[in-house]
Amino acid sequence: MAAPRTIRKTGRVPDAIDDYVSAVGAELRGSARVRADMLAEIRAALLDAADSHQQGGLAPAEARKAAVREFGSARRIAAGLQEVLAMIHGRRTALLLLVVLAAQYGAAALVGRLGGWRAFWGAGEPDAGYLWLARATDVFGGLALLAALIPIVLLRHGLRHAWVGPVVVRVTALFTAVVVTLTLTCGVLLAVLPSSAGPMVTLAGVSGAVVPSALVLASAGRSWLVAAGSTDSGIHCGADGILGPKPLPARRVG
Repeated sequence: MAAPRTIRKTGRVPDAIDDYVSAVGAELRGSARVRADMLAEIRAALLDAADSHQQGGLAPAEARKAAVREFGSARRIAAGLQEVLAMIHGRRTALLLLVVLAAQYGAAALVGRLGGWRAFWGAGEPDAGYLWLARATDVFGGLALLAALIPIVLLRHGLRHAWVGPVVVRVTALFTAVVVTLTLTCGVLLAVLPSSAGPMVTLAGVSGAVVPSALVLASAGRSWLVAAGSTDSGIHCGADGILGPKPLPARRVG
């Protein structure tokens, strides 16, 4: 006769809803605040569904289990939510790129108009190669600025369209990395090429290119990693951003 199993007492009463929400949360990667909001909304919807089952005659524990069963697999729900997190991160990256490019473009135009380039060249004049690089940087930055609007619009409305998903986020992250690398390289060259620029002027120019570029690259890297954790779950988001095999139960008011 087999010896009876020893049950460890942890002091915690198993709860189907708590376990389900924890299982979903364990699969998610991305913004802590957004993840907390998602899990809080799932918990609220599950509690409302359990309450409805309980009013229908089920015991509290059974009502909670029934609500969890209606939601389906925690992994599938998490996969769908991960797509939303990826799109949120991708849009933030595109917005940050837009802001940085706009600031750099505006600063370059202002410096050029006020004659600030003389801080780099002194009494000398920029040669043809330097002027060509400066103009090419401005043109490329302006085109990239306009192109950054595309992922911002796509990812803003991505929750309403199933075809907008992690692949758009990965393309956005890659596009951002390429743009920032090129503009950073050009910015550093424009700061160090003038032979008459003092060390402090050169340092200011290099810092102005490196610091914002590093922030954007870090954001692009996070977006890529969050999108890499997304898979096609077969569950798509509605306009409210909540995912599931079917709409979550509506919360009662009052």
